[in-house]
Amino acid sequence: MISMTGYGSSSFEIPNSNSLLEFTIQSVNRKNLDFQIYVPQEWAELEQRISEWTKDRVQRGRILIHLKVNKRKQSAHGFALNEAALDQSIQHLQSFCQSRSIPLQLDGMTLIKLNQLLKEQEFLPEWQTSESSIRKAFERAIEHWQKMRKTEGQALGNDLRARMDRLSNALQSIEKDAAGASQSYAEKLHDRLRSMNLELDLEDERVLKEIAIFADRSDISEELTRLHSHLKQLLDCTDADDSVGRKMDFLCIEVFRELNTISSKTQDIQITKTILECKNELERIREQVQNVE
Repeated sequence: MISMTGYGSSSFEIPNSNSLLEFTIQSVNRKNLDFQIYVPQEWAELEQRISEWTKDRVQRGRILIHLKVNKRKQSAHGFALNEAALDQSIQHLQSFCQSRSIPLQLDGMTLIKLNQLLKEQEFLPEWQTSESSIRKAFERAIEHWQKMRKTEGQALGNDLRARMDRLSNALQSIEKDAAGASQSYAEKLHDRLRSMNLELDLEDERVLKEIAIFADRSDISEELTRLHSHLKQLLDCTDADDSVGRKMDFLCIEVFRELNTISSKTQDIQITKTILECKNELERIREQVQNVE
């Protein structure tokens, strides 16, 4: 069982660059699959590639993938001077000022600030030249993300198995209380008709047949059989390695429907009370299932 909640990260340095790139992948529960990918503007085309790398690894949930650029701090022994970029920028600036008759005076402090501005606006190389490094960093982040999702899934599975065990015990209690319930209900109907002093032959075959029909309507054996089947399938899902969230969601709905049917059929107060307890436990199970992929 895998949880939809997870987090993973990894970083790598672009060769011949002052940039450290960091992948972060985080996910939360969502009924359907929702991807949101953020990459540096210079690498906008990489978004589609990351989507292709990810789509076959997850079935549902909200997935947020960030590829962030972090500039490395300058060495304490000095700063790097990008002479080529600085010369080019000065030429453009001088040409601009001359064309508009704007006086231009450049001093050391202005050049330092201009150099710093160029470093902050440093463009990344084409992502294709670093695709191998990017993919390796992505795979490391995915590995950490998947590991956390599996750990969360194990915790979910343990909790769900404990709740399903309580639900199974409750169903066994209902079975014991329901044993002979139809016969008891038929006898109660028979006694009630007798107490009403109706002009009926209570031993008449047709009367007895009608009483039997009413009594059979209170029989819940079929519902209990289906409930045990649904519960077993839910339990099997907790040991699955693939995506089972939607299946478990469907099974929870079916269990709730069968419990409602039993509740409408039974005349037994104790069974009604146990059904309410089952519904409360089932609601907690459904809440947990919303976190299962």
